[in-house]
Amino acid sequence: MNNFDLILRPVVSEKATGLEKHGKYEFFVHPNATKVGIKAVFKKLYGVDATKVNVMNTSKKTKMGARRPITKRQEFKKVIVTTKGKKVVDISKPKLKA
Repeated sequence: MNNFDLILRPVVSEKATGLEKHGKYEFFVHPNATKVGIKAVFKKLYGVDATKVNVMNTSKKTKMGARRPITKRQEFKKVIVTTKGKKVVDISKPKLKA
C-alpha cells in the first residue's frame, strides 16, 4: 500500500469546519492507518508538522428489517490532526513536499 493512500478524504461538516479555526483538521483514513503513519503523510502532503493525532473507530449501525438486517452506516476510521502553532492549511489542495 502506498503511504499516500492512508488519508482517504477530508471530513466536510459544520463541526469539522469549525475545528479549522483552532488548527485541527478531520480526515477519513484507511482502517490499517497508524498515528505515526498519518503524521508522516500529513507532513508530506501539506508541509506542516502535526503535533497531535486523535483516532476514532466507529462501528456499523444495523437495524432489523422485516426479514433481514439493514445496514444504515458502514464502519469507518477518522482522525483529527492538530497542527503545530495552529497553522492554517488548505486541505482541499495538497502540496506534495519531499
